[in-house]
Amino acid sequence: MDFIYNLGFKAPPVRGLCENFDDIQAIYNEMNTNRDNYAMMLDGMVIKVDQIEAQEEMGYTVKFPRWASAYKFPAVEKITTINAISLQVGRSGAVTPVAIVEPTPIEGVVVERASLHNFDEIERKDIRIGDKVIILRSGDVIPKIVKVLTQERSGNESVYQRPTVCPVCQSELFDEGALTKCQNLSCEARVVNAIIYFASKGCLNIDGLGDKIVETLFKEDLVHNVEDLFDITLEQLLALEGFKEKKSKNLLNAIESAKNPECWRFINALGIEHIGEVGSKSLCSEFGLEFINASEEALLNIDGFGIEMVASLLEFIRVNREHIERLSTILTPVAPATKADIQENAFKGKTVVLTGSMSVSRGIIKSMLEDLGAKVASSVSKKTDFLIYGEEAGSKYDKAVALGVTTLTEETMHSMLK
Repeated sequence: MDFIYNLGFKAPPVRGLCENFDDIQAIYNEMNTNRDNYAMMLDGMVIKVDQIEAQEEMGYTVKFPRWASAYKFPAVEKITTINAISLQVGRSGAVTPVAIVEPTPIEGVVVERASLHNFDEIERKDIRIGDKVIILRSGDVIPKIVKVLTQERSGNESVYQRPTVCPVCQSELFDEGALTKCQNLSCEARVVNAIIYFASKGCLNIDGLGDKIVETLFKEDLVHNVEDLFDITLEQLLALEGFKEKKSKNLLNAIESAKNPECWRFINALGIEHIGEVGSKSLCSEFGLEFINASEEALLNIDGFGIEMVASLLEFIRVNREHIERLSTILTPVAPATKADIQENAFKGKTVVLTGSMSVSRGIIKSMLEDLGAKVASSVSKKTDFLIYGEEAGSKYDKAVALGVTTLTEETMHSMLK
């Protein structure tokens, strides 16, 4: 990291190599004591495993590395009053209640809004409009309500009623209990963020279609949903400020190149709540483009699909079937070979774990095995069928041996496919 800091990147105010928990706690105490004296606001520190091989072995979840953990500082609490509750609609259509509170200064910031998380949280804490509450800036970033001072009630407080229609488009809301969603993809509040997500790397990967350009296209009334992207003309782009001919043609070419995507990218780009890249690949593996007609029973039989995921998917399809079909016609996604279509091989239907350095990247081998019908997992368990290892295999190999899992070298794997 010294090399990085010598290039001019700002170094953290404190860093150190720790051998045990006491070392970690000592740095934490030092930073917590001096946090107000640092040049930047801090909400905590990050503890990392200081060994590249161990980091690779521990891997990542869908959202974060397993070899790093945040250690947050205590938050500052203040008392304020809830004046109203407003609603926000996110990219996925999730409707989130937000408390509008009496302006309250907390460590140099005037807080006027606080997260309520979801409607179940409002009911669980019995939060009412007019209540006096204790708020804190969680991690010194997002204000939230931690306690309602019910003893301070005067009788003039009002109970908040859970909404049944979207505050923006007035469509019927889908109530999952903790999560309430607007499933209308044409809802104005969802459009911009939905298009940004649609064009992102893990979805259609439309090069050059960034946040600012999407916002400009929306403000200029050129797009109202993702389908409109494919109707934009060169003349329309050239009429916009900052769009020269080369930039406009490059963007149109990138949009055109997004057609014929892999099936899983098409599903992932729809932005269905609870269905990410892994879920999208599972759907394609089981049903291909016929996922839209899959039954609840069939969906629940997919490994890793629970009741909440299936309910969200089926409700999304019910509300947006016509949109999905139109988008499918425009994009003509490539249907994958389903498990039933994949020829029999040693890895079809098997759970495989990869570890160690291989002749090619593990990502390439992972994709190859998935195309063969295998499920590639990140950790070894009793359900693992094969562990395929390369050089410098670590703890995953040891665990596989201890559990009696069949271990294969990369060369053996290739020989089994001949």
